[in-house]
Amino acid sequence: MFKRPRQIMQGNLWNRLARDLIYDSKQVLLYCGVKIPSADDHRKANDYTAFVERVTQGTRYGAIHDPATRRIHFEPDYIQDIVDLANRFDFPVFDKAFGPGGIAGFVQEGDGEAQAYKTPSLNHILKQALMAKKWEMPFAYVCARQLTQFEIEQFGIMTEIFDGPIFLSVSTAAGIAEAERCIRNGHYIITIHTIFDSPLTLSFTEKLEIFRECVARQIPVMLVTQPFSGQNAPMTPYGIALLTFAEFLAGMALAYAINPATKVINGAYPTMCTPGRNPVLKIGSVVHNFTNYLVAYTARLLDIASIQSGCTVGGAVHDQTILDTDYETARAMILWDYLFDGWHMLRHSYGFLDDLVSFSFRKADADIAALRHIQGLDDSGITAVLANSVRLNSDFQKAESIYQEPTLLFNRERDILLGVIIETMETFRGDFGKHEHTLKNIPHEWF
Repeated sequence: MFKRPRQIMQGNLWNRLARDLIYDSKQVLLYCGVKIPSADDHRKANDYTAFVERVTQGTRYGAIHDPATRRIHFEPDYIQDIVDLANRFDFPVFDKAFGPGGIAGFVQEGDGEAQAYKTPSLNHILKQALMAKKWEMPFAYVCARQLTQFEIEQFGIMTEIFDGPIFLSVSTAAGIAEAERCIRNGHYIITIHTIFDSPLTLSFTEKLEIFRECVARQIPVMLVTQPFSGQNAPMTPYGIALLTFAEFLAGMALAYAINPATKVINGAYPTMCTPGRNPVLKIGSVVHNFTNYLVAYTARLLDIASIQSGCTVGGAVHDQTILDTDYETARAMILWDYLFDGWHMLRHSYGFLDDLVSFSFRKADADIAALRHIQGLDDSGITAVLANSVRLNSDFQKAESIYQEPTLLFNRERDILLGVIIETMETFRGDFGKHEHTLKNIPHEWF
């Protein structure tokens, strides 16, 4: 009889790994800190004075601005005090949940010669809202290309049809006001923010101001940070998880300094890819999903509200090879729903095509149906699925070995990674591809 690995979970090993990640993240924020872009930065020449003062004053030296190095450093005890106040009990997205997240730039429609890529419209927002309602999705949000053109309209469409928690991006004062209005009317609106450019560098002041205003008005915020391995993050799975979680904790501390009553959701998304000038995303790989699982597990251990990314896009062709969807989608769904324990919510795993620029509603329906199928299987059902695919069974066995002994994949490299992060930021302007640590840790093969 096939036995669920979660029944014999090596909890102590994952707890220890999560505690290491928490400690190491605090060390990164203490000794490396958050960089404030200077006037000679080739991307920014914004004045950060007001924002820096707002998030450091009154913290009793918990967050310290060093004007000589243009860094904000955080005391570990200050971070811990903020983390201790976190809780998930009132967060309306439940454990082991699944929801769609659409951020593609184009929508694919039609087949063969009639296939076309269209710019998302209000009809596509409506279609996604209907899909979320049909499948009882716990959350929904829409395409990035719609943020400015339909920033206000998206609120009305989503809240009219979908009554669950809704994640939406805002980029204007009008968008913030609309989010606030929807919250007053009883909707659970969460705004999405990217306030860092990896590694650990404050983003544009316009983004920071939108973030500050949402937090000040006590609008729930999800902090999204997406470093790429071998590019703007360490090459190793533990290294990129470390940088990603450190960036989230830094954002959490900035939000706390503005308004400690605002709900902060972890949306950290460590993204595995190859190094070099032409990186290849590996977000359909088992390694990518394990790396995201580590961040999810750590957030759950700290009782932090979290939306995690178990991504399943990686194949060049998304044909119906297994369970009416592509191989990597099915594999990742089995990993998250059947193998992993302690995760909170899965997003970013449906409807996307291999270029990550295009979204297919037809594929989305097939992916969601496959997930519902997998969630409904018992031990015998999973055994049958694995038995019918030699490749899937082999991959699952290797994944189970990592699950039982996470150090097979995650090498902490104590006292090394901190130095790598600091040196890369100071010497290579945040380009980890130029650091010898990356060159030494390029995988021979991706799993």
